[in-house]
Amino acid sequence: MKANSALRALVLSSLVLLSGILASSVAAAELAGTWTLSIETPRGLSNPTLEVVETEGVYAGTYNSARGPIAIEQITKDGNQFQFPLVITIPIGDISVNYKGHIEGDAMTGLVQNPRGEVPFSGVRN
Repeated sequence: MKANSALRALVLSSLVLLSGILASSVAAAELAGTWTLSIETPRGLSNPTLEVVETEGVYAGTYNSARGPIAIEQITKDGNQFQFPLVITIPIGDISVNYKGHIEGDAMTGLVQNPRGEVPFSGVRN
């Protein structure tokens, strides 16, 4: 009887460990993919796309808007939180912004920090 209890405990411990490993690998992949963002700007609603790729734990991507694509060399991710800097070229010059947000399944929300303050954004995975 004690052998069966010990075997059950070993099997249960192994399953718990395996589920933790699988959950962490799923969580690491959550940011990768193509996202459609919604940002309310002074000029109206903007819907850029964000394409994120992950290679060996390093995230990078491309931000596509009406002004064209912008390469993002590194996206910092910690759990479900992420952030990345972006330099947007407009007719009056370059503007540096910083996206900070969090992922919840196939949705993301956060703030775009810019020289004039912060603007909320949301996104859905395509």
